[in-house]
Amino acid sequence: MKTTFRIMAGAVALSLLSASAAYAADKVSVRLDWSWWPGQTPMLVAKEKGFYKDAGLEVDILQGQGSKTTTLVVGENRDPIGHASLSTAAQSISAGVPITAVAGFWQKGPISLICLGDTVKKPADVKGKRVGSTPTGSDGQVLPAFLRANGLDVKDISLVNMPGDAKFAAISSGQLDCISGDDYYYAPQLIAQGKTVSILRYADWGVTNLSFGIIVNNTFLKDNPDVVRRFLAATRKGLDYTFANKDEAVQLFIKLTGNTQPASFHKSALESYEASLHTAGTEGKPTGVMSAGDWDSMNKTLEQYGGMTGRKDSASYFSNAFLAP
Repeated sequence: MKTTFRIMAGAVALSLLSASAAYAADKVSVRLDWSWWPGQTPMLVAKEKGFYKDAGLEVDILQGQGSKTTTLVVGENRDPIGHASLSTAAQSISAGVPITAVAGFWQKGPISLICLGDTVKKPADVKGKRVGSTPTGSDGQVLPAFLRANGLDVKDISLVNMPGDAKFAAISSGQLDCISGDDYYYAPQLIAQGKTVSILRYADWGVTNLSFGIIVNNTFLKDNPDVVRRFLAATRKGLDYTFANKDEAVQLFIKLTGNTQPASFHKSALESYEASLHTAGTEGKPTGVMSAGDWDSMNKTLEQYGGMTGRKDSASYFSNAFLAP
């Protein structure tokens, strides 16, 4: 009897252990594009609200050191999933880094001309203006394309090349008329200083510049397609929750990251994000779905102005196959 009991107890324990293993969450690490900023909020929300857990995932969200570094880390499969600028991902893919973009969430790029006052209403109005730009940044790559697309040339403006912090200080003090950069970041800070600003977003004036999305290592994508599908579905759930509950999402972001910028700044960034989920080529399609035409247009711009070499066909850069309808 004792022997039978021991055998039965062992069988039950083995059964429980097997069940536990069967339902163990898949662990995955995600490398962000940069240190904490509002565009990363949906992933933090998805983790905090248990959306990843519900999808059978244990997700470790790690801060980054720039989208370029993130593409290389993901390409080496140190962290198999990344959140990065899709234009930077395009440059890396063209250079042979083995990654694929699997979702484009912030599609209409926020790179803009942000100008003081209300006199700049169309591209022609920037003629003769003092414009600050960062040549090593993505805004410096896109500015010439914006000018060319609107019948202008770099010589039509007074271009001042400087780092991001320096150009913001320069426009704040009136040394510049406009700066080239992300509107969600610079415009609210200028408005908070009591300044009137006008914005010309490059994406609204003939230049496709896809912004942030999800990239995956190609080997991991091949070996773990279901993990990627579940991650994207849970992330999109986090995105939807964030936009439906912006105030709560902002407070959650501040609590988890310790960020000291005012809640109004974070909410403004989320509002900009929500307004930029689609391009004309993806309007009406599920969030995250990308367009071959957008990728081709962006890559042509990067090839002409951003130093891209080895440009490939659009199918080499992205896939919509892992997004739920």
